[in-house]
Amino acid sequence: MDKLNSPVCGRTQAGRTAPLTAFMSLAKDANRCDWERLVNKVLRQLGFGSYLISLGPAAPRDTDPLAGLITTFPKRWLEHYRGDGLIEIDPILRHCRRELLPFFWDNERRRARGRSRHFWQQREQHGLRSGLSIPLRYEMLRGTLSVAFDDTQITEREGLSNPAVYQLFMLIPYLLAGMRHQLQSPATQPRQNLTPKELDCLYWASAGKTTWEISHILTCSERTIDFHLLNARRKLGSVSRQQAVSAAVACGLVTPTVEPAVYRRQK
Repeated sequence: MDKLNSPVCGRTQAGRTAPLTAFMSLAKDANRCDWERLVNKVLRQLGFGSYLISLGPAAPRDTDPLAGLITTFPKRWLEHYRGDGLIEIDPILRHCRRELLPFFWDNERRRARGRSRHFWQQREQHGLRSGLSIPLRYEMLRGTLSVAFDDTQITEREGLSNPAVYQLFMLIPYLLAGMRHQLQSPATQPRQNLTPKELDCLYWASAGKTTWEISHILTCSERTIDFHLLNARRKLGSVSRQQAVSAAVACGLVTPTVEPAVYRRQK
């Protein structure tokens, strides 16, 4: 969060606000770059200059944990997060995939032990000591809206009593509406020429299966699975497996509650 304009600093400032019309603009279908600029503008109006927004499968197995993120978090932290494999111990990610309640970082940091304590120590070294994460839900997708505060320790009661923080909760439905448009935009909308094999591979990828596991389920080689998933990514206009799965699920081409044709034939 911008230190000079922090709405959650425990000082005399009562908090900043953003007009509802700006929130409503986020819900409209817009060019990806224009939409992300508007997200940045709205969050900065509230005083949150450091933020991260994610939305993807509940159990992603993508090689890049940062794929599809919208964030202004420090680049050095993101590189460290990826390089050190911190996704495996990330308590924020774990909470937002399982829970619906907001997650104040200070509360968890004070209770942390072992590997979780290491996570918070590394995060603090990159200027992300205090903040708030709000779980996001859209159909089968899971994500988070995370904002960083300044260096001041903020209790949950203090945070929830601040106008800028509770406006974040007002922002959520408009943010999700805009993200839905982004997932279904022409640049990312799935084409209808996905083959049955490609759909089967996307289905099992959405269920969190690895390439090796999918190859055993579909009784073919790992190389063949990678080939189908690569083709699916190209047809979906996606840069990663996670993004391809997200697009397919959001547009209804892959529904985890419905068994794929190949699996039904094997029964």
